[in-house]
Amino acid sequence: MELVLTKELFLKSLQLLDLIASSRNVLPISSDVLIYTKDKNKCIFVATDIETALSVEVECKVVSEGEICIPAKKLYEAVKELPENENIVLKTKDEKSPVANMICGKIKNTFIGQPAKNHPGMPQIDQKQVKSSQIQISSEILLDAFIKTVFATSKEETRYYLNGVYLNIQKDNIKFVATDGRRLAYVNRDIEGSKVIANGIVPTKSVDRVIDILKKVDAESCKFSLLAEHFVLEIDNLFFVSRLVQGEFPAYEQVIPKISNTLNIQAEKLLKGIKQSCWVTTEKGFGIKFLFTKNLLKLSLVVESVGISEVELDIEYNNKDVEVKFEPSYILEMISVLKDNTQLVIGLNESSSPWTFQPADDKGYLYILMPMKL
Repeated sequence: MELVLTKELFLKSLQLLDLIASSRNVLPISSDVLIYTKDKNKCIFVATDIETALSVEVECKVVSEGEICIPAKKLYEAVKELPENENIVLKTKDEKSPVANMICGKIKNTFIGQPAKNHPGMPQIDQKQVKSSQIQISSEILLDAFIKTVFATSKEETRYYLNGVYLNIQKDNIKFVATDGRRLAYVNRDIEGSKVIANGIVPTKSVDRVIDILKKVDAESCKFSLLAEHFVLEIDNLFFVSRLVQGEFPAYEQVIPKISNTLNIQAEKLLKGIKQSCWVTTEKGFGIKFLFTKNLLKLSLVVESVGISEVELDIEYNNKDVEVKFEPSYILEMISVLKDNTQLVIGLNESSSPWTFQPADDKGYLYILMPMKL
């Protein structure tokens, strides 16, 4: 095999592949990137950790066909240090010897790789099913929806069906839902031109990888499919596949409370008030008390062996006094995914019933949080 390509395309591809190859090495070869030629002007790079896989199609000049596996991290580190304005030549000696030479100007690097046949490659997926169930969506909308939900997924392996973001596609509407049993993040978005009906749970780690990919790739839109066992994302020359969590997601709509008593507060103001209280302790289990009284929100946190924190925030509120206790990190994580200068609408409830938090300018996003015992 011999191919010639630019550093820019080579490096961009390796940066994406490194997200997968370095995440978890189930098999030793899963830390390698598979490289093989396609046609006369393209090559394919593939990385996998068995649960997820990513392929990137790269434009290049194919001098001779072939394939090889090279350690992804070492290849990335070597390419990163090469000169900017010179082409890179990557070639193997012969098919039987898994040795690759990379030449750029006066620099020559030799990699001891492995035969391509040892690499798992991309999962075998029915492309007809992918195309028939594919929906097109704005990359910004998909990125925003995943960011606003993934933090609420469960970390408990025993409740595996909560270890991901649930997607429910009903033709021109899609819902993203995540919960750990104590909180729930919900995004509802309309999409154009879709006739697809499908649902599935995308694992937390896979959602994180999709977020990383969307942040690195400059694309206005993308396509994705939910199959029986896989989530498939396609962006231009990139193809990402993840296994789905096999399980039944709980009936989340039943926990959405009907709220009549609400108040507005700047998210940044609430964030600062909580942080000003948290000096007492950052350990979970020590909740902050919220006392809503006339035009005032009083925050207090007490740890007998450390001290007491009391913070007062001016608000517009003229209803009955309400006291409740929350795990502060659950509110801080929610505020961290909102855009700057967000006006937050808090739905007040009883101290033992779920409360709601919603941006005033986004009726399609809802965060539900169960209080702690007072």
